[in-house]
Amino acid sequence: MIEDTRSTASETELLIQVRLQALLGMPLSIARNAADMKGFHFGSIRPHPSGKGTVGDYALHVQCPWRIVDSRGIVTGRDDVFEPPPDDAEIDEDDQRDGNLQCVRIGNLLKGYDEATRSHINNTDSLFVEAVAASRYGDIDIHLSGGYRLQILPAGSKAEDWRFFEMDGPHLVVSGGRVEEP
Repeated sequence: MIEDTRSTASETELLIQVRLQALLGMPLSIARNAADMKGFHFGSIRPHPSGKGTVGDYALHVQCPWRIVDSRGIVTGRDDVFEPPPDDAEIDEDDQRDGNLQCVRIGNLLKGYDEATRSHINNTDSLFVEAVAASRYGDIDIHLSGGYRLQILPAGSKAEDWRFFEMDGPHLVVSGGRVEEP
């Protein structure tokens, strides 16, 4: 029998809560895609150590359902990538700026776009992390200034849901709703 190297449900909540405290006070600075993964970066934007592209101080790579909400409802989420832009144009998978409803709504929220990295960047004075909450199932709820929340919602029992890391630092990996132990 293969040993389960994941944390218990109660450990998962605590491990996530402790690690994500590093985000407090940092802006959501970058939102970009890498295939079907969504990358959210926090903190100051700087060149990637490889010399190609840019990164924030911390990154959250999400492969499970996610959404951004405010007091009126869902601003955008994972499934909006399958919806056409508001002008009823065809979905354009190569257009990371305006090719689908998700791109347009994130662009409206962050107000900036970097053509060189094909990334939405935060050109506002808001979207700073005010609080972070976690559940025993690997969910996270990142409260941002301006009344927004980035919610990550693991929805499977095995595959990688998301990972959080400081550039060149250790990764906190959640798979099947639980933290993987190194």
